[in-house]
Amino acid sequence: MRDARDSEQTDVHERREFENKTVTRAPEKSMVGPCGCPRGSDVPGRKDMVSGASWIRAATPWRAEGRLKGPWCWEKSVHPIAQRCSALGMRFLFALWLLGLGVWTSPHTVVASSTPESFVEQRLPSKDKDVFVVLRNGLTVLIRPRDDTDVVAAKVFVRAGSIYEGDKMGAGLSHYLEHVVSGGSTASFTEEEARDRLEKLGGATNAYTSHDRTVYYITTGAPHWRDALDLLLSYVTECTVDASQVAREKAVIQQEFKMGENNPQRELWKLFMKTAYAVHPARHPVIGYEDLFVQTTREDLIQYYSSRYQPQNMVLAVAGRVDPQEVIAFVGEKTAHAGRTRWNLNVLPLEPPPTGSRWAEKSLPLARMVQAMVGFRSVALSHDDLYALDVLAIVLGEGRTSRLYQRLKERDQSVLYVQAFNWTPAFVPGQFVVSMTLAPQHWPEVLEGLKDEIRKVQEGGVSETELEKAKKKVIASHVFGKETTEKMAASLGSSYLDTGDPYFEDRYAERIRRVRKEDVLRVARRYLVESAMTVAAVVPQGASSGTEAATEASSAAATAAIPSAAQRIRLDNGLRVILKEDHRFPFVTLQLYGIGGVLLESPEEEGYAAMTASLLTAGTQKRSKLEIAQALESVGGSLASGSQYNTYFVAAKVLKEDLALAVDVMSDVVLHPVFPSTEVEKKKQETLLAIKKQDENWQTELMRLFKKNYFQNHPYRHDILGTEASVQGITRDILQRFYAKMVVPQRAVLAIYGDFRTDQVIPLIKKAFGPWPSTGPFAMPAVDAETLAVEEMRVVEKTSDKTSLGLFVGARGLDLHDPRVVVLDVLDAVLSGIGYPGGRLHSALRGGDKDLVYVVHAFPFSGYRAGYFGVITQTTLKNARQVESIIHEHLDRIMREPISEEELQRAKDMVITMHVLELESLEAQARSAAVNEVLGLGYDYALRYPDLVRSVTAHDVRALAQELLKDRLVVRTVPEKPVEVLSKPLPFRQHVR
Repeated sequence: MRDARDSEQTDVHERREFENKTVTRAPEKSMVGPCGCPRGSDVPGRKDMVSGASWIRAATPWRAEGRLKGPWCWEKSVHPIAQRCSALGMRFLFALWLLGLGVWTSPHTVVASSTPESFVEQRLPSKDKDVFVVLRNGLTVLIRPRDDTDVVAAKVFVRAGSIYEGDKMGAGLSHYLEHVVSGGSTASFTEEEARDRLEKLGGATNAYTSHDRTVYYITTGAPHWRDALDLLLSYVTECTVDASQVAREKAVIQQEFKMGENNPQRELWKLFMKTAYAVHPARHPVIGYEDLFVQTTREDLIQYYSSRYQPQNMVLAVAGRVDPQEVIAFVGEKTAHAGRTRWNLNVLPLEPPPTGSRWAEKSLPLARMVQAMVGFRSVALSHDDLYALDVLAIVLGEGRTSRLYQRLKERDQSVLYVQAFNWTPAFVPGQFVVSMTLAPQHWPEVLEGLKDEIRKVQEGGVSETELEKAKKKVIASHVFGKETTEKMAASLGSSYLDTGDPYFEDRYAERIRRVRKEDVLRVARRYLVESAMTVAAVVPQGASSGTEAATEASSAAATAAIPSAAQRIRLDNGLRVILKEDHRFPFVTLQLYGIGGVLLESPEEEGYAAMTASLLTAGTQKRSKLEIAQALESVGGSLASGSQYNTYFVAAKVLKEDLALAVDVMSDVVLHPVFPSTEVEKKKQETLLAIKKQDENWQTELMRLFKKNYFQNHPYRHDILGTEASVQGITRDILQRFYAKMVVPQRAVLAIYGDFRTDQVIPLIKKAFGPWPSTGPFAMPAVDAETLAVEEMRVVEKTSDKTSLGLFVGARGLDLHDPRVVVLDVLDAVLSGIGYPGGRLHSALRGGDKDLVYVVHAFPFSGYRAGYFGVITQTTLKNARQVESIIHEHLDRIMREPISEEELQRAKDMVITMHVLELESLEAQARSAAVNEVLGLGYDYALRYPDLVRSVTAHDVRALAQELLKDRLVVRTVPEKPVEVLSKPLPFRQHVR
């Protein structure tokens, strides 16, 4: 089940490091959504979009304080008395303005003694401790109290998406308004006050817009839930739609349009939707069309806000350590001014069924491969066939054992990536989609292979084994998806908004269990109709996917969340094992990390670690590659292996009853890999394609250029994937020798967290991993220290086929064992926030009346005997000189001037809060413990980290800034078209082609 919120979250600006920061960070994810906004995944079903390490923390619409020009206006010539208004008086003036617009007149009077029941109109059915109510003004409030966490997540869902924009359809009103509302001025808070309060809450806030909703959310520590709700409710009930912020965000979104042009996957999704839907407004991109967007006025936004941001049009979901009655009373009082209004119904056109196949192709200069989607009209979220179609998607294209993966990737070796998913929004019949990445010459055979596999299902159905595996995979995913507080709030709110049933996702799992083989056969025949399929492809310039010809021929595809009771044991062979029982959720996560990755490679061995680690699951002495995948996928579990800069890893996740199986399979791939020659050759070809494709991403291109010019001798200058020459020279014998060097027990740590009994799991571990032979004493690799690689101001510039200029300003960094890494984290928070955007750089480049960039963030990379600190952004060629100058000014300023105690405390609170939030899931806790232990920080480093941050002083920050930030390496990727040059070049310029 993939609904609208999965595919079109256009402004989930998740901020992530570029590197596998070795303290507590999660594994890498791709970061640009279909509208061009950074997020967790590009499109529904898309996984692992970016090869190599290319993390970024992107900008959200935080605002610096500007002159308030809302309805009452702070301009002296208009309302002099308004300059002296209190927050209460401002709220009163705002209410008068709303009365003039005919919006939200409330008959209710708020008194200090109001009880929760005085605000409640209706109580909805609920289970366990959940409390669901509808307030008298129409606002639905869903509350899930939890006593096992100190985190609270709050999300406001507004029925304001691109499909509801009426006569302004295609202008991107919903997305534009989200930029203005989130963090903007309200009747109760100026922009600066909102930003200050958010930073005190930890800065874990964001917003996104999709086809049918806009969502605003904050996750914070339990003591701060009132402040979080106060901000969210102020955004959605009393935003002033400040004129200066409207103008600023318009320029920001224009840069977002340009940024989206550099994302082939986003362009593919737009092309597919426009082709699949002929009438329904789902065919239009959420961000809109730039020529229509630029015509949007502040008055348009005010009118849209007044018509859509109504209490009966909203759902508030709160999960975490809260008292439901206190939440109801607080929300009732804070929204009492927002009275119920007339329903604003939107009648959407019905999308007629396709009468024939549809195809579309778009050529992009930056595309290196063909990226294609083949779709079939599916069902809406409430349709009974949803469940069988979801099972069919898993059988066809989810995981390594799926039919399309085995046919197109394993047997034919004609695709780099393939996945099937069933996109089922609530507002229109969805699409059953197969998404693929491939070389242009393979398109005809890939399309024919896809159709052949579909025909096989339509003729022979699916096996009982495939059915049960798919069902268990869905159910396991459901269990895994309820682990964190934020996910719980998201599930409640989205389920209710989509179906009117807060427990829809719970009932979904039960209905999946009822799917029969006959159901899957029936839906395959009914919906996967070849003569009515939609095909869209984005292709390299000058190449053709052959889409049209192929289609025509086919008609003649905070700390409480941190583990506190973990224990460490050591096996006789030196393997360290960390165990943490947690019986809240019925699953177990296993994370094995060892010293390896790029750190272990010589210049001649580039890419060896990545290929060795990835092929651990390609076959063992007793299991084939397919049998390894089947073993865990058949029980709904997962198994993955890979390599990063400092480590290799093998990770598994299973339901608790399958722990013994997971331990057996994991130990088998770690101890007994055979690196079959056929799999080695397949992986080589796949890696060569990935190497060719990696510079499609502007961040990857920029960071690769920086590292090759920053590091002189350290292995970090190498690409994780290696070079074409090094990969072409890899053989089975080479991998076996590198495996013997890298995969050894005395340099590895296994963390097992979840629902198990320690006394029962220890014998399993000893039996499975005890035979792993030790090779001698533990020793870290001998590498040159390179934390001071910049000794003068230097500039490196490269021409690029992107349409925007990429800029990275890098400086010296710290070794991961340096105790001052916490100081550098605080410095990072001051400059640009932690986990989510904020800080000085964001205010200077996107705050107030600034619209110079869409994305900007600073981050530290602290590695083994090497590190750097840098600022990354993307901007226009026109603004490049000014943006670069502002970045240098702020780096100079933090060296020159001590930060205030208030700013210091806010930064430390932000670092600690984000640290706690990042470690809420068991998977993150296990990964943190394993990585920190194997790198010598200690498995309990995450427990000690908050106290280390609290000890940081303003003097520490300034002293470290003076030591690290004086000399800088500036790296630019400059667009070839239009052909322009930066004026006034810096003293030293090294051109790299």
